Amino acid sequence: MTSPHRVAAVISAYNPPADLIEKVKRLARQVERIIVVDDGSPADVSEVLQGLESAGAVVLKQGSNTGIAAALNAGIRYAAESSPDFFLTLDQDSELDPDYVARALEAFAGATQQGVPVGMICAESHNKQPVMLQKPGVPFPEAFDPMQSGTLIPAATFDAAGLLEEDLFIDCVDSEFTARIREMGLKAIIAPGCNISHAVGDSRPMLVGRWHVTVGGQKRFVHSHAPFRVYYITRNGLVMYRRYLTRQPVWVLRRIGLEIVFYGVRVVYGPHRLRQIAAIAFGIRDALTGRMGRISAKENAVVSPRKKKTAA
Repeated sequence: MTSPHRVAAVISAYNPPADLIEKVKRLARQVERIIVVDDGSPADVSEVLQGLESAGAVVLKQGSNTGIAAALNAGIRYAAESSPDFFLTLDQDSELDPDYVARALEAFAGATQQGVPVGMICAESHNKQPVMLQKPGVPFPEAFDPMQSGTLIPAATFDAAGLLEEDLFIDCVDSEFTARIREMGLKAIIAPGCNISHAVGDSRPMLVGRWHVTVGGQKRFVHSHAPFRVYYITRNGLVMYRRYLTRQPVWVLRRIGLEIVFYGVRVVYGPHRLRQIAAIAFGIRDALTGRMGRISAKENAVVSPRKKKTAA
């Protein structure tokens, strides 16, 4: 890496697959340091973790599953001891294009030279699809609701805004942090040419009866999340909306509108419809009562599909 800026990558891992080792090797060509935080994986992943260390990563192990915010924060705190200029946060199922970090740093330099207060630098596209923007057609466009994976964050941003909110556990962690830095006048700019490949949930055909919905000559598919994820999406979204509605009403209302569409698709076309509805109900209740952190074991049992028994 030839950039004068020191970049530390932090990857949150849970039952990490073996291919993460090769991803880390490729990522090492773009950043100075890589920290992988194993978030209490229940499976035996010791061989993968050893492979990650052999690939040059520092591996931290959480004692239990504490959620993506806590895992990333642990990695950020560890990396901060070596005083990097930037932190790059990633999920284990994400991979950056080979010139991603260089392009992101170039965007940061260009924006700051023009007096733009940059709080983070985000991907221009996910899986080659352009991200949604706050306002298209401006010199340094901002991402509307950037995903944390692939976000390059100046150390100064964490110094000013604090770390990720651990009470959210998973989902909306990135959205809340973005809203928080916007409150401080910082911008989440996109970096031209930065693409990240990332898994987006299970995919299944969108069917009306037996007809596969086709729009513009293309068959449509539904990207769904497991019901327990829908619980977090619901609860954390409502908590975030209540917090920022009066201060960022346009952003909140626009995001709510998008979520209503997604909920409709999940319930009408997605799998496990009744469990999805139960997850939404539990999420609404806990948002109203202020119950945060991890979903309770009782609620998780209700919303989680039963595993099919295999023949002996």
